[in-house]
Amino acid sequence: MLEDPDTRPTILIVEDIVFIRMMTEDYFENAGFRTLSARSTLEAIAFLEMDPKIRYLFADIHLPDGDDGPRLAETARKCWPPVKIILTSADMPADQVRLPIRGLFVPKPYSLDQVKKAFETMA
Repeated sequence: MLEDPDTRPTILIVEDIVFIRMMTEDYFENAGFRTLSARSTLEAIAFLEMDPKIRYLFADIHLPDGDDGPRLAETARKCWPPVKIILTSADMPADQVRLPIRGLFVPKPYSLDQVKKAFETMA
């Protein structure tokens, strides 16, 4: 018997701090999402290229590969327009964040409930 395909919404979490990434994965798994996670922009783009089911991108602004969340968000918006994008940072004021069209910024520390609700309200 064939298994049903996974129909849960897919979120890609891009965070270089392991415990934050794991906590975020656990939260979204428990909230009914299929989660993928990356620690760098390069890993995130590889996931986006390979998995057309990704509908949500939650990325830290400061990533270890020399690139950044805003650049990743711009690429995602151009190449995968339906993806809903939220960026986060602990040390960047909201008014200094470069957001793509229809992107949101949620400062750290954040409530994962707040992040989930923000994704749900995005057009």
